[in-house]
Amino acid sequence: MNWSRTKSIFIICFLLLDVFLVFEMYMRQQDENVEDIADQSRLPKNYKIDTVLPSPPQDVTFLRGTRVDFTQQNVGVENLSYVVSDTGKQKINIDANGLQMIGTFAKPLSLGDIKNEDVQKDLLGKVYLGEDYTYWQSGEGKGILKFVQVYHSRPVYLSMRNKMQMLDFKVKNKHVVGFSQSYLKLSSNKHSHVDIINAEQAINYLVDRTDLVGYSILHIKSIELSYVNTVVDENSDPLIFVPAWHIVVRTGSGTSDYFINAVSGSVQSIN
Repeated sequence: MNWSRTKSIFIICFLLLDVFLVFEMYMRQQDENVEDIADQSRLPKNYKIDTVLPSPPQDVTFLRGTRVDFTQQNVGVENLSYVVSDTGKQKINIDANGLQMIGTFAKPLSLGDIKNEDVQKDLLGKVYLGEDYTYWQSGEGKGILKFVQVYHSRPVYLSMRNKMQMLDFKVKNKHVVGFSQSYLKLSSNKHSHVDIINAEQAINYLVDRTDLVGYSILHIKSIELSYVNTVVDENSDPLIFVPAWHIVVRTGSGTSDYFINAVSGSVQSIN
């Protein structure tokens, strides 16, 4: 047997096999690239956005909120009762077993542009721990200015059906006449973080719910991570808040708010 010739034949066979395997791998990669392009072409394109999509943070947890009993906050409440400013002295009443504070201004406050931070700061200076709240929206035909608490710079929302809201200023004839307030002591387990969907995924979940939104093409005004509780019972305590993407959608008559559970992806309503 000519071993030299046999060895050469084996080498040639292995080289041909290598060439074949490389070719197969190349063709498979090409097929995968085509599939990727096809998948990308199927990605939803039926929305436009006016803002930069935020990156999902890594420190997200569930929140626990316990309502503060204002009858036990003597110093803070008494200080509000003796505030003398452009609204005069405030009349303070405590309702709902100490969990809700009602303030009435002796002199209604002329309301400027509520989107102005100085106007907001002025209003928040007249309530209990106002620095812990941020402006949300005008409601009920602009007769109410709604503020919500913040936790680590993220807004915290309650169901609108809950009779005990966080902070509502009452407006009559373009003047602020008083407020109703509840305050939550918020806490979280810093060692129990949860994985959340990103902002784009949240938008896509909302896009899929055209039956809920009513628009085939969404115009996204803003999106931010927040916390939300949808429990209606104001007697529930403590309240558990889940992380949710708050999406504001432009409509023909203004804007609409939607909350996408950042853990499950479900669309949640607080109305």
